[in-house]
Amino acid sequence: MRIRSITFGQIIPFLLKNETILSFLQNKLDNFSSFSAEMRDLLKEIDIDIETKRFCSQPLFSYDSKLFYEKNLKETLVDINDQLKFLQDVFNDYGIDYFACAMMRADQIQELGIFEKLLLNEVPQFIQNKRKFFTSLPVASTGKGINLAALKSGAKIIKDLSDPDPFNNLQFCVSANVGPNVPFFPSAYHLSEKPSFSLALEMADEVISVIEASNTLKDAQLNLLAKFNEIYDNLTKIAEKVGRNFNIEFKGIDFSPAPYPTIEKSIGTAIEKLGIEYFGANGTLTAVALIKNSIPINKEKVIGFSGFMQPVLEDFILSKRLSENKYNLDSLILYSTMCGAGLDVVPLPGDITERELFYILLDICTISVTLNKPLTCRLMPIPGKISGDDVEFDFEYFAPTKIIDFRRLIGDNKNDLFKKNEKNLKFL
Repeated sequence: MRIRSITFGQIIPFLLKNETILSFLQNKLDNFSSFSAEMRDLLKEIDIDIETKRFCSQPLFSYDSKLFYEKNLKETLVDINDQLKFLQDVFNDYGIDYFACAMMRADQIQELGIFEKLLLNEVPQFIQNKRKFFTSLPVASTGKGINLAALKSGAKIIKDLSDPDPFNNLQFCVSANVGPNVPFFPSAYHLSEKPSFSLALEMADEVISVIEASNTLKDAQLNLLAKFNEIYDNLTKIAEKVGRNFNIEFKGIDFSPAPYPTIEKSIGTAIEKLGIEYFGANGTLTAVALIKNSIPINKEKVIGFSGFMQPVLEDFILSKRLSENKYNLDSLILYSTMCGAGLDVVPLPGDITERELFYILLDICTISVTLNKPLTCRLMPIPGKISGDDVEFDFEYFAPTKIIDFRRLIGDNKNDLFKKNEKNLKFL
């Protein structure tokens, strides 16, 4: 097991002068650096490494709009792009691996105005050539419903990011019911005036070890719960102590057992160790539920998704079974009713349309708002590829696989929801 990420949260006064922002951040980043060093030393004593340090801020457009309208919209968008470059350099100087902020809380907006629309149109430009910057678009919540206009913008962003470099979609997701303080990217954002931190875990290997040592499904559940409680106690004790020392609030731990693309660190391996013939076979949903429901939910510091995570390209067995045609997109949507993250790094045909992306996003948002659970969609159309084609990235965290199959839309529907001008959908 490793700490996938320590994710710091801190408000940033966007669009002030760079010198002002740097002055505001310097002592806070110095404090984060000292904090990280102490956390690293204490975790090493229990043989746990920290993989990455990350930073998240409030949504870029947070409705305190005075700054945004001091200049015309075009100039403001240019300033935002320049400032994101500046912030990336600052975080690089302080050893921060990645930085995230949501674009806006679109789930809180009844109707997108001209600034919101223009801001979302610029997301591909914000991301390109900024490998440290991640962002998300929260479009739905159980209380407010689904912002259909923002969902269409999300589909357009995914499509625009895919060409010429589909890897850009690693840095963007559409989210539903995702609150602040989630440590996993791209969905992380921060709201509190007080600085904080949270932990993301890479521990599919722990899940595998526990399952291998269990004789029955009941044993597996009880042993997983015991292991998760042990990890919770050990990490919470250290995190709360160091947080107090540096006056940084500890928000909690996301217990989603993130994988790494080797067989011994694959959550797909854990599924198959539970007695399922292969990931994607009937029974997979039951195994997903078993792992998810073994995560303690009555602990104050269990936060975020804290469920089964199914990042296709980041998981050895999930990638392998997809290359063997053992499951399709509908399978992953089904598992999203039980899992904690939704559709993550899913390779799609390059010619997928914005309309098709919209309906995939809509289904995940519907699951999220009706079940009141956080879900995201990080989709990766690959130009020039069709379903069944091989795909491989030169990236440590991705395994080779094939483009997933999904049900294409055909014909022209005059009542098509994608073409309608409806802004929001809230279920009765």
